[in-house]
Amino acid sequence: MAFRKHNKRQSQKQPRKCGVPSVSNDCIIPLMVKEERSMENITCKLDQICLTEEMADVFFSFQLNKNMAQIPAHKMILALGSPVFKAMFYGSFPQNEGDIRIEDITLDTFKIMLKYLYTDHLQLSKDSVFPLMYAAQKYQIAGLISKCENYQQNELAVNNACTLFSHAKFFTMDKLKTKALKYIADNAMEVFKNDDFLLLSSENLVDIVKLDSVCIPEVEVFRAVLRWVDHKLTKSKIKIDGESRRDGLLKDGILFTIAIPLLSLQEFTSVVIPSCILTDEEQLQIFKALTIPSSASSCGKFRVCPRKGGRIVEVLLNDILYQGNINPRIRNHWGNLEAETLSVKANNKIKFKSVTIKPRFQNLSSENIWNFNVKCYVRNTFNEMDDFGESEDLESSDSATSTEESNVVINLPCDGGDYKLQIDKVIFQNDMLVMTIQPNDYTRGPKKSEWLARRCMIIILPDEDERFDGMMYQHKITQQTTLNLSLTGGHLAERLLN
Repeated sequence: MAFRKHNKRQSQKQPRKCGVPSVSNDCIIPLMVKEERSMENITCKLDQICLTEEMADVFFSFQLNKNMAQIPAHKMILALGSPVFKAMFYGSFPQNEGDIRIEDITLDTFKIMLKYLYTDHLQLSKDSVFPLMYAAQKYQIAGLISKCENYQQNELAVNNACTLFSHAKFFTMDKLKTKALKYIADNAMEVFKNDDFLLLSSENLVDIVKLDSVCIPEVEVFRAVLRWVDHKLTKSKIKIDGESRRDGLLKDGILFTIAIPLLSLQEFTSVVIPSCILTDEEQLQIFKALTIPSSASSCGKFRVCPRKGGRIVEVLLNDILYQGNINPRIRNHWGNLEAETLSVKANNKIKFKSVTIKPRFQNLSSENIWNFNVKCYVRNTFNEMDDFGESEDLESSDSATSTEESNVVINLPCDGGDYKLQIDKVIFQNDMLVMTIQPNDYTRGPKKSEWLARRCMIIILPDEDERFDGMMYQHKITQQTTLNLSLTGGHLAERLLN
């Protein structure tokens, strides 16, 4: 008779939860690692057969000069990533014989697309993203479309904003289109002067010029449009004169998107009339609108509504600190250059585009470059909280708001030149913009371990006796908006833009 040795440890039963298998923690990690490695192996295997004839069941052909190029693929993998390929290979009328001729996509672009379908791997560049977007749209590859759109949003700049807008409109990429239009409107002065602006079609130009939020004086809008039409005429080898300009600007109603009746009389006579694009009747109508109050509505098709967000007001600190006269208590003084803090708030919502910094000090040493650290943030003065959030939230609420802190290091040459520091922060009635400029350069003292701030000639600002809403100085921008600010430390900033 055989006996089995009793194992006491095995005989101890552990409680089990109903319906839930008992799995120890020691088993979880190996299973996860195994799963990750399996996915890696699958991706590697797909990568190995991509663009190879191993088990390939479809071929695509491309015309290269006088020769034909052919690349292999696998129907099932293509169908899993593209509904167009799925219908092509497994639909009611599948394509089973012969190569598939591709004429509207280059061989290199098609290879990148196949690589993405096989492995999800993608490397985009400014040269490949546009043709790849077309391929992704053609074959309805949603993931690839999204990646291309996100890439282009991150690449928005002065020299490509108009092109990206045009592509976004063509490919119906609403997110990119909206972001590109906002970028163009906010940076219109630089965008309109860039050659990328000249590449716009007449239809897309109208979409941009008719924006209410274009941040540029109306006369600059006119100059930019005139430059655009002259470029088109030159490219078409057409003589540039008033008649040809007018014909070009009448296309899609470009001419009437400009608020010419809202220009000053001097701008109208010195800029618009010499362009010779208006008829005699139009000139008379606009002249009456400029000289006779409340007659702008008689200017026919021309835009007569001012742009709501298109006015940039340049505020000079001299206008605030000196108020037209030199303050006798503002004086030069030799001393160590210390940190300067600029604090600004207004009685209405206002957006600060940039601050222009201009050194006004003389250095005793031979070096002529100064290094500064600039910290800028928006603080809510209603509840004295510093809860930093995303800048997009600023547009959505007038409640307690603050933006994340930004830090930048700048080098200021002591040559009297300006340095334009981008701010792009919105402040509301209870907000205060705070910018601190901290000098980073020091000179070595008598001892090797001793560092001293450089001595230089700075301007000492008076501490005003009268206070405006807790601030030292006050400046009226418009009848509705008043700017209050305090400025302590050395006098570095010459002017600021809102």
